[in-house]
Amino acid sequence: MRQRGKGGVAVSDLPSKLDRDDSIGTHLFQVKPKIMVVDDEPTNIRVLSDALKNDHDIIVATSAEQALGLLDKGERPHLFLLDIMMPDMDGLEMCRRLKMRQELQHIPVIFITALIDTGSEEKGFEAGAVDFIRKPISIPSVRARVRTHISLKGMLDHMVELNQTLSERLHQMDQLNWRLMQEQKRDRAADSGNLYEQAFMSTSEGIAVLDHEGKITAVNPSYSRITGYSEDEALGRYHDVLDVRVDKHHNSTRILDYLGVHNHWSGEIYNRRRNGEVYPELRTISTIRADDDQVTHYVTVFNDITNLKETEQRLEELTWRDPVTGFPNRALFLDQLSTVLKLCHHGGMATAVIVVDINNFRYVNETFGFDCGDIVIQTFAERLRNACHEDDSIARLSGDEFGIVLAPKQWTLDEAYRIALQVFERIQEALREPVPYRSEGALTIEATGGIALYPTESSDMPSLALRHAETAHRNAKDSNRAVAMFEDSMSENIRRQMAVESELARAITENEIAMYAQSQHSPDRELAGIELLVRWDHPERGLLGPGEFIPFAERTRQIVALERHIVRVCLGMLAQMRADSRKLRCSINISAKHMAEEDFAEAILGLVADSGYPPALITFELTESVMVKDVDAVVEKMEKIRNFGCTFSLDDFGTGYSSLSQLRRLPISEIKIDRSFVLSALNDSTSADIVDMVKRIGESMNVRVVAEGVETQEHADFLKTHHPGVYLQGYFFGRPAPLWTFFVEKSH
Repeated sequence: MRQRGKGGVAVSDLPSKLDRDDSIGTHLFQVKPKIMVVDDEPTNIRVLSDALKNDHDIIVATSAEQALGLLDKGERPHLFLLDIMMPDMDGLEMCRRLKMRQELQHIPVIFITALIDTGSEEKGFEAGAVDFIRKPISIPSVRARVRTHISLKGMLDHMVELNQTLSERLHQMDQLNWRLMQEQKRDRAADSGNLYEQAFMSTSEGIAVLDHEGKITAVNPSYSRITGYSEDEALGRYHDVLDVRVDKHHNSTRILDYLGVHNHWSGEIYNRRRNGEVYPELRTISTIRADDDQVTHYVTVFNDITNLKETEQRLEELTWRDPVTGFPNRALFLDQLSTVLKLCHHGGMATAVIVVDINNFRYVNETFGFDCGDIVIQTFAERLRNACHEDDSIARLSGDEFGIVLAPKQWTLDEAYRIALQVFERIQEALREPVPYRSEGALTIEATGGIALYPTESSDMPSLALRHAETAHRNAKDSNRAVAMFEDSMSENIRRQMAVESELARAITENEIAMYAQSQHSPDRELAGIELLVRWDHPERGLLGPGEFIPFAERTRQIVALERHIVRVCLGMLAQMRADSRKLRCSINISAKHMAEEDFAEAILGLVADSGYPPALITFELTESVMVKDVDAVVEKMEKIRNFGCTFSLDDFGTGYSSLSQLRRLPISEIKIDRSFVLSALNDSTSADIVDMVKRIGESMNVRVVAEGVETQEHADFLKTHHPGVYLQGYFFGRPAPLWTFFVEKSH
C-alpha cells in the first residue's frame, strides 16, 4: 500500500460511536438481535413471536405509548416491527417520533399492515420505514425480510465503525508522525504505521482515502477486488473518474454538500465496475478536518451488496407473486385493480372483473397428488393468459381461483359485459384440450366464472369489486351455471340499457322518434333558423325528452343509427315543405361517436343528396369532444361535407378542453355560447366575461355567434346592449315544438 499527502488532522465526530474494543471486520451481533414488536392484536403478536423467537430476542409492546416508554427506559432493539393501525397513536406517528430521536433514528422500521394502496406505502416510507409486511402474515416472508434488514443494518453499522476507526488511526498516525519528526523518533511512527496498515489491508470492505481535492491517495486490496481497478490505476486519480455512479439521486455534488455540513454520509448507491458491470453498494464517507477546520482527507468505506439485493428481489417476488405460476398474487391484483378502477372512475372508461376456478380441483389433488395439481394449475394459468388480451391483468388469488381484470377501455357497461363474456368463452374453448400428465394420461378440466362490471358507486374500492365478482362466481356454482354476473343495482342499469337499446331499435323502425325544433333569431330578433330537437313518443311511457334515451344510445353504436334516422326524416320533412322553409337554416346535432365512424362523411352526404333539401340551409352541430382524438381525420370529414355546401357549428363552446389552435383548424361557420354562461351572465361577472370572450373569438374567426339560454327579457336586453351582433336562441322566443307545427305556426 502506498500513501500520499500527510498533515496535522482532526477527525470529525461521527454518529453512533461504537466500542473500540471490537476488532475490525467483526459483526456487531455477537448475541441474538433484539426485535421490538408493536401491535395491539394478540394474534399478530403470537404469530410474529413464534416465527422469530428462535433467532431473535423479542420485545413486545401492545401500543405505541408502551413502546416509547420501554425505549425511554433504555431498551434498544435492532429492528422495529410496527403495526400501522393502532388506537390512540398509530404506527406512522410512532415512526415519525423514532426518526426525530438521534439515538433511535438509525434503527430500521418495518410496518405491518393490511393496507395495499400506493398512498399508504408512500406515507409509510415518508415516515421513515424501510419495508412493509402485509397481512395476512406470511411466516417465510417475515423471517426473510427481518433477516435481510438485520443483516443490512449490521453491515452498515460495521462499516460506520470501520470508517471511524480508520479515520481516527489515520489522524493518530499523522499526529504521531508530526511529533516524532520533531523528536527524531521514527521507529515508533513506523510501528504505528504498521498497525494502521494491518487494519487498512485486512478488512473485506473496499476502502479509499482521498485528499481534499478528491484524488485517491490510498486503496486497499478489497477496493481493487470489488471495483476491478488496480492500486496503480487508482492512485493519483480523481475519485469521480473511477467512481461512476449510475443513479442520479446520489450524485457527488449532493453528497459533498451533505458532508460539508454533517461530516459523515452513508447510503446505498449503484456503481459501475471497471468492466462496465453495474452493482449496488452500501457506502459510508467521513470527512477529516485539520485544526483550522479545513478538509484534508475523505475516507470512504463500501461493500458490494449484490447478494442482499438479490434476496430483496426474491422477497419482492414472494410478496407479490405466486411461486407456482409466476402470476401476481391477491395483494398485487388488488393493487392493480385499484389503479384500473381509478382510471374508470376519472377517465370515463369501463372494465370487468372476472373470477374463475377449476371445477372439482380438489379431486385432482386427492387422486393424483399435489405434483399433478401444480401442473394443472400451471397449464390452466397459461391458457388463461392466452385467452385474455395482452394488457389484461391476471392473478392467482388462492388455490385454483384466478382473477382477471380487463384493461379499461372507452366501453359502455354493456360492451364491457359482452367483452367479458367473450373472454370467458375463449377460456372455455382453451380448456377443451386435455391436460397431459405422465402415464395417467390426460385430464379434462372445466371452469366456472363470475363477472362484475365497473364503474359503479364503489368503483374506488378494489376489495369490494373483487368480492362482487367472487359472489357472482359462487352464484354460478350454486346454480350449476358456467358463468354468472353480479346482481345489484348496477345489473339493473344494464338491464335497463339493454331494454332501451331494444326499444330504441323498434322506435326507429316504427317511426316513434318525433321531430321537434326551437327557433333561432338574428340580432334584430327576426327568425333566422331552427335547431332540430327530438323526442321519443314512447307507446307506454309517453313523450320522452332526449335525456332519457340519447345518453343510452351514445354508450353504444346505436347513436349512429339513431342520428342517421333523424337526419333522413328531418331533411325529408323539410324538403316536403320547401315552399315555406327554403330560406330557413336547420341545425342538426351530431355526436362525437357518430363523427368517429369511418363512413360518416359518405353517409351524411348520401342522406343530404337523397333528401333534395338545399345543403346551404343545413348546419351540423358538433361539440368540442370531437377534437379529443384524431383532429386531422375530423377536419378531413368536415371538409368533405362543407365542400358539398353544408356548414358546421360548434355547440356548447367554452365547456370543453379544446385549445384555440385546434379550434381554428375546424372549418366551422358558427359557434354557440353555452346556455349556462348566458343564464348567469346577468349576476356573475365571470360568466359575463366568458360570453364576451366567446363573442370576440367568433369575431376574430369571422363566424356567426349564437347565444343559447335566452330565457327572459333581461337576457335578451343584456345581449342587445352588450353584444348586439349575437344571434339568439332560448325559451324567451319559444319552447321546442313539433317540426311540422312549427312551420305552420310561423307561416301565419
